Amino acid sequence: MTRIWILHLMQDIRFAFRMLKKNPGFTAIAMLSLALAIGVNSGVFWYVNAMLFKPLIPLRPSEVVSIYTIRPGTAGLSSRPFSFSEFSLLRESREIFADVSSIYNARVGVVTNNSAEKQWKSAYVVSDNFFSMHGVTPAAGRFFLPEESRPNANIPVVAVSSSLWERLGGGNEFNGRTLTINGTIHNIVGVVPRGFSLLPFFAPEIWLPMGMASGASGQDLADAGTFTLYLRARLQPGLTLEAAKARLPVLTDRLETIAADADEGARTLAITTPPRVGFLTAPPSDGFMSHESFGAALVIGMAGVVLLVACLNIANMFLARNTTRSDELSVRLALGASRGRVLRILSVEGLIIALLGGAAGLLFSRFGILIFINSLMSMPSFTSSGVSLSLDTTPDIRVLLATFLFCVISTLVFAVLPAWHIIREITKGNLSLQHTTRTTTDRWGRLFSGRHCLLMAQLAFSLILLFSGGLFFRGAAAAARIDPGFDPRGDLVAEINYNFADRDEESVRIFMAALKDELRTSPGVNRIAVADFLPFGASLGGPGVPVATADTTGKQVRTAMGSVTAISSDYFNTMGIKLLRGRDFTDRECLQSEGPFVVIIDQGMADALFPGENPLGKYIQRSRMPGLKKTPSDPMEIVGVVSTHWNSILDKSPPPHIFFPLASRSPQRVYVHVRGQMADAATSVAFREQVRSKLISLDPDIPLESLKPYTTILKEDTGLWLLRFAAVLSVSVGLITLLLAVIGVYGVRAFVVARRMREIGIRMALGASPRRIYALLIRQGAVQIVIGLCVGVILSLATGKLLNSIIFHVSPGDPLVLGLAALILAAVAFLATWIPARRAAKVDPMEVLRWE
Repeated sequence: MTRIWILHLMQDIRFAFRMLKKNPGFTAIAMLSLALAIGVNSGVFWYVNAMLFKPLIPLRPSEVVSIYTIRPGTAGLSSRPFSFSEFSLLRESREIFADVSSIYNARVGVVTNNSAEKQWKSAYVVSDNFFSMHGVTPAAGRFFLPEESRPNANIPVVAVSSSLWERLGGGNEFNGRTLTINGTIHNIVGVVPRGFSLLPFFAPEIWLPMGMASGASGQDLADAGTFTLYLRARLQPGLTLEAAKARLPVLTDRLETIAADADEGARTLAITTPPRVGFLTAPPSDGFMSHESFGAALVIGMAGVVLLVACLNIANMFLARNTTRSDELSVRLALGASRGRVLRILSVEGLIIALLGGAAGLLFSRFGILIFINSLMSMPSFTSSGVSLSLDTTPDIRVLLATFLFCVISTLVFAVLPAWHIIREITKGNLSLQHTTRTTTDRWGRLFSGRHCLLMAQLAFSLILLFSGGLFFRGAAAAARIDPGFDPRGDLVAEINYNFADRDEESVRIFMAALKDELRTSPGVNRIAVADFLPFGASLGGPGVPVATADTTGKQVRTAMGSVTAISSDYFNTMGIKLLRGRDFTDRECLQSEGPFVVIIDQGMADALFPGENPLGKYIQRSRMPGLKKTPSDPMEIVGVVSTHWNSILDKSPPPHIFFPLASRSPQRVYVHVRGQMADAATSVAFREQVRSKLISLDPDIPLESLKPYTTILKEDTGLWLLRFAAVLSVSVGLITLLLAVIGVYGVRAFVVARRMREIGIRMALGASPRRIYALLIRQGAVQIVIGLCVGVILSLATGKLLNSIIFHVSPGDPLVLGLAALILAAVAFLATWIPARRAAKVDPMEVLRWE
């Protein structure tokens, strides 16, 4: 029985290939439509698979957990990683964990053998067992030894990524291969295999042992109060996550005996599956991975709509084609073929088209992935981040299975359902051997027939994607034109990162004062200022901090969130930020950590805390201000109010700001603004080299991370790249859907006209003019287009509300974008309707009737 079924299936496959070969136009259009749709879906699933599903741990990833702490009474949140002593205790305990490793991220200055220029790279500082615990073996050489990972061992060894090793020459010879990291020569001892990383897409190029922590970031791991390590562990064989959680109180009791911060309260250990983005210091909340999940859901939804439009398109084509084959199908059924056999014949044709389209779609998706990678690698913030791509563009088994699933689903939608519909019509007698003479006289029945409803659904979904793409495109264009609230022209920004240098606060303060005095007298320098945060920069400084109005008794009245920046005097004049009321900070206030505590706020903060009032001379306070020297509860007097400005393109509106004197905080990263002569490219380069030489002459070991014109920083903004990439992606998807919709409209209208040719010939023979025939055929198509667009407008407005949280600088119901998208779709749909109607209006009625 099975053999007979296989023989019949092989016959059906051969017959399907003959029928598809007999109709090359139909086959090509169907394959192209599916290839575009499945290609988009395969590419999207490749991204989602890499971001959310693909294991980042090579060896038994289900056994690996992240360890964090919960402090009772603080909503379950922990404020710090672990110390080395806590890590050692957990590593020695074997009740729960087979092994415990540690890691933290640093940023280091690297000089390679073939380059004299320092490059800033991301580095992971790890314990000696980190790689073995994750099941990773070196691609060449070895990893770290226990003696190299002891606190302050200072044995200068390093492991590098495969991509960096290849740029250094590659090979298996390590003798004499070195890197200079933060001024210390490190011997390269091993190569991390390609593709291993704790993050999707990205991998660090530098891996250091914990014994070099002090040289990498100035961390003294021997100090019990240094909390910098993030912990990962492998559970004992056979131990489940829930069983391990039940045993954690025993380890918690042991940790309390060595706790160096008992005044903060007791801590409770907890474990969870490792996060896919970043490390873990606090328990995952209900919204954990919300941004990644929302982005994945968005692109999946867009790709799903493309596939749906393609399936509706091809379903219409198959429905029309099966109708014209009703003679053949009726004969098969009359000769004894079962409905299942006929259904299988038609379904096999659809499956073949789907598989061929899926194979072409994989090629399209790979092409799109390569474009994405090239765009990502050209992003300035990526090229300066010191990380490498850990991507494998070859489709893995998940992507292949997902693509096959798309093919099967597509077959069910566009082939099986139309085939079942036509078989039912034939068996009911609704389609006979004289099917070509049958027309629908009921206007509403003709307008809302199955294929026409599919057509209107295509138009509605196409409008949704066109509108969404237009919103992203206009948002990106608006973001590029945004007025930042300051003047970046002529401003050269030097980023100095003291995480890379062993400097105390007093020496940094003295150097900043000397630097300002020296640069202020340099030729071509108009103004100079220093701050610990750079708007539109890559740093994560300037966080939102809650502040409140306060009277002399400390009573809080009104609260608001503000972005905090510590600045030197003349900062506002240098940046081009307007001083609206009051005064600027004095040099004494900016250089001395003691004295009256004063602040400056912007107009946004003034409106939030003192609506309709003059804030000068009034006080604000914060219960816990990170990095402040003064007692946090001391009131701070407002001495000035400045205009508002933006921190990031991704901000919905300019955030309120609070400015402190530079000496009141302990910044590890400072930005020196030097405003001077940069009228053209030549003077800009000369001025930049002049400033660089002056900085190096003042301090040959200055940890200068970058020196760029502010206008360049704005152009290289990561948020702007993200908005542009989202715009290009969404517009591309919208155009693909538009193409599919045009194919669908043309196919349906051409089929309808072909079915009505006898009617048209009779009308013209009885005296109907070509213009009347033309109007008759256009009218129905135009009504369908209008109905589809009306439904699409309603759905587009609802989609705009859903996208409101990620659309910047444009209304989610923007009438210009919606009107333009509807106009474009209506124009191309009308063109696809007009061409078959025009051809029918020119037909010779005698030839039609003679053929009939």
